[in-house]
Amino acid sequence: MTVIKDVVVPLGRPVFVPKDGKLTLENLEIESSGAYVVIEKEDHFVIKNDECCRSIQLKVSTRD
Repeated sequence: MTVIKDVVVPLGRPVFVPKDGKLTLENLEIESSGAYVVIEKEDHFVIKNDECCRSIQLKVSTRD
């Protein structure tokens, strides 16, 4: 398991995860302290904080 991002995401802010090589939505493992939304784009993933009132801790890694 390789950690890609380990960040605190403020209310309503996105985190961008580039698609490196064969990275797919199924290969991502996301741990979060709150609600989030994942949007897949052509060359990256957008993970947005979907909480109504607070920041969330977000850890994005790959599955091996």
